[in-house]
Amino acid sequence: MKEYSALLIQLLKGIIYKDNTTTWELLLVHQNPIRQYFREINLKLQLDEAEGYAFLQQNESSEENVPKLIEKRPLSFHVSLLCLLLRKHLLESDIQGESLRVILSLDDLYSMMKPFMQDSTNEVKQISNINTAIKKVIEEGFLRKLDSEEKLYEINRIIKAFINADIVSDSLERLKNATK
Repeated sequence: MKEYSALLIQLLKGIIYKDNTTTWELLLVHQNPIRQYFREINLKLQLDEAEGYAFLQQNESSEENVPKLIEKRPLSFHVSLLCLLLRKHLLESDIQGESLRVILSLDDLYSMMKPFMQDSTNEVKQISNINTAIKKVIEEGFLRKLDSEEKLYEINRIIKAFINADIVSDSLERLKNATK
C-alpha cells in the first residue's frame, strides 16, 4: 500500500486545503506520482500552492468511450447568484490589496443577494432561499462558516478556480435582468 493512499482517497472525496498541514505536505512531496495515478484514470490534479488548495478535475478526453468519474451538477439560481457575488467580492478585495482572508457576516451575505431577488412581500421565504443557498455553497466548498459567536463566513479562495473573473459582471447583469 502506498504511503499516500489515504491522500488519494481524500482527493477523490473533495478539496484539500493548505491548512491541513500534514496532508498538504504529503501532497507536495508526492505530487508527481499522484498526478500520474490520476492521469491513468482520466483525472487531473489541480494544485495551487500560492492559494493553498488542491482538487481533482475530469480530463477532457477525445475518446468517446471514457466514462466520466466526476459529474457536473447544475446549480440553482440562488446558489449560482451567491457564487458569482462571492467571486466578485473576492476579486474586489484582491484589487484593493486587502487581507488574503475575506470574511463576511450573514448580514453582508443577505445584503449582497437581496438586490438580485425578485420583489416579494414574503421576506421569510427570501431569507429561507438565501440560507439554503449559503448551506449549498458551504457544501460545494466555496464558503466556510467560522467558529465564532457571530455568524461569520470566509470565502474560500478555491472559488477562483471555478469561476473566471471575466464572466462575473456579465453573469450578474444577466441574473439581475432575469429577476425583473
